[in-house]
Amino acid sequence: MITFDCQRCRLHETAEQVVNPDGARHSILAVGEGPGAIEDDYGVGFVGTAGQTLEREIRAVAGLGRQQWARANIVRCRPPDNRKPRTDEVSACAGWLDAAIDGMAPRVILAVGESAGRKLANARIRKGTAYLGQVHQLLSGLNPDAGFIRHLPHYRQVPVVPMPHTSGLAWNRRYRPPESPGDSRAIAELGRDAILAAYHILRGQ
Repeated sequence: MITFDCQRCRLHETAEQVVNPDGARHSILAVGEGPGAIEDDYGVGFVGTAGQTLEREIRAVAGLGRQQWARANIVRCRPPDNRKPRTDEVSACAGWLDAAIDGMAPRVILAVGESAGRKLANARIRKGTAYLGQVHQLLSGLNPDAGFIRHLPHYRQVPVVPMPHTSGLAWNRRYRPPESPGDSRAIAELGRDAILAAYHILRGQ
């Protein structure tokens, strides 16, 4: 377990505290980018606005309360000004994330947002291309009746479902699907599709 004296990267210099993973084992593990200001204050993950949105959507789509799924981040200390974690910071924290995944033994990982999606689903989320478009293509090709787990990326042998970030800035906007760039679709709808896919995996469907 990570302790408060971890100094593997620069983030310990500015963070108030370490935000450790928590939640149910053998369930859905939501992995985000990093703690925000509220998480840094309270020492609990996914309690800010974006975390509350995710909690609400998981309850609505999958019927799971907060105690029935788990939470972690690719970095455990808040990046200054909520910037994206840098590559060396993600690398420094990777061992802690791997240990958390092994300990929680999730049935499926929800990679929340681009940073987590590219870290955990890097075999399928390519650099230099639009993240939401790739998530759309991945999810639209899944069929719950055709054993779709094998078509998903895996991290530490756990299937990974990438999804959009749940911040208000991202969740309430629209994107253009790659196959029909003249149209637009709600980002929130794409996120709900991801949560539903994770729920199917959790239930063995």
